[in-house]
Amino acid sequence: MLTIPNHRLLTFGFIAFILIGLEQGLLGLFMADMGTLLARSPEDLGLFFALHGLGSAVVTGSALVASLERVNSKRIAIASLALSLGSALIVMGDAWILKLIAAPLLGAGFGGLSMSFNTLFVTYFSQKNAGLLNVLNATYGLGAVAAPWLLSQGLLSGGQLFAFIAVLSLVVMLGAWNIDDRVPNTTIVQDGNAELLRIYPLLVTAFLMLFLEAGLTYWLPSLLSTSPSGEGIAAAYMSQFFFWFVIVRLSAAALATWVTTLGFALCGLVGISLSLGAVLVGAVALADTSFTGAFMGLIFPNAYAWMLKTGGGGTSTGARVLLSAIAGATVGPWVLGWILPIGGQASVLWVLGLVSTLAATVMVITELNARKYRSMRSQ
Repeated sequence: MLTIPNHRLLTFGFIAFILIGLEQGLLGLFMADMGTLLARSPEDLGLFFALHGLGSAVVTGSALVASLERVNSKRIAIASLALSLGSALIVMGDAWILKLIAAPLLGAGFGGLSMSFNTLFVTYFSQKNAGLLNVLNATYGLGAVAAPWLLSQGLLSGGQLFAFIAVLSLVVMLGAWNIDDRVPNTTIVQDGNAELLRIYPLLVTAFLMLFLEAGLTYWLPSLLSTSPSGEGIAAAYMSQFFFWFVIVRLSAAALATWVTTLGFALCGLVGISLSLGAVLVGAVALADTSFTGAFMGLIFPNAYAWMLKTGGGGTSTGARVLLSAIAGATVGPWVLGWILPIGGQASVLWVLGLVSTLAATVMVITELNARKYRSMRSQ
């Protein structure tokens, strides 16, 4: 792995994360509008999101193919190019096939940039805490806030935002051309069974975590759009959702010295479960739960840092974790797209609440087992 100047890593990491934040904050709203405009079913939208996840999986999975990984020093540049092409294609006309072609390209850009910069930031800046990692992911939140806010205020259209992403992604591609994201694993595996016991729960956690995040961020706009003045409500909701998302990630960065990454992630998961439960029992309306963005903001960067530490670190561990997470992000929206017409809004919220609770449970059990394993090795 090449030595990377900190200023280059920080600069292009932050720019890249603003761009993928814009893409994620925009995508659910844009596709909800496209679904209405082009008369596409929830199953069709679920297929789009599944293809998006597939693109992420292909790029992330490349880190696990030894023959590719030996020569794959341009993953960041390739991911940036994919994001640019996908952003250009998705606004080229109303043909549904163009949206389906754009989906895996956008996913490849999102997955590649997310894996590369998250892993590099953990390695270079945040081995003991997730301070800068939370700042990095807060810039993602800034993009995710900006997209729905710009749409709701009528300042820019979805097409113009995607054009902006397409152009600036090329800047990242050129500027980060020589940034190599390959990081060696820090743990020498001597016991294969112990390795499996350590990794598998992390993969389950990652799957559930992104099932939840993708399910919420992709489907909340569609759920809210069914109400009167739905499009305006959905855009305003998502803007507020990601506002809290950013505020909490910046706060977590300031508190990272005193609160563990596991503690942050568990707080987020429990908060999501309780919030969805409150909606289901009628204590609060779904349109009034934008504060759940605060809980969502705590989950990913902190859980990822905890999983890398627990799994031994390195690009290969990060790739396994993120590949499982991408599988969750792929399966989640697709499954919810089939559940929604059958059981309605309540069924979607039930599934997401259960997934959040299960993820928290698996994390606690895994941490207890990891502590027991470390204690046994130290004796």
